[in-house]
Amino acid sequence: MGYNGRRMGENISAERSARLEELVKQRFTREDKAERVAKALTALYQEEPIKLSPTEWKWVAEDADLEDQS
Repeated sequence: MGYNGRRMGENISAERSARLEELVKQRFTREDKAERVAKALTALYQEEPIKLSPTEWKWVAEDADLEDQS
């Protein structure tokens, strides 16, 4: 057991979680939210330069060895 009656791993995990939350708050501020959303929507709705069927997209997404083939 670590301090405060917790296991050591639980405390480290809580500390990492708190640190991650703080970093997210610093990176994703309310002031720039509208700009981030606009960029995301632009990317989401842009025309795909690669024309693949839904089956082909699924194959590409699920093929674990695809990166090793280049």
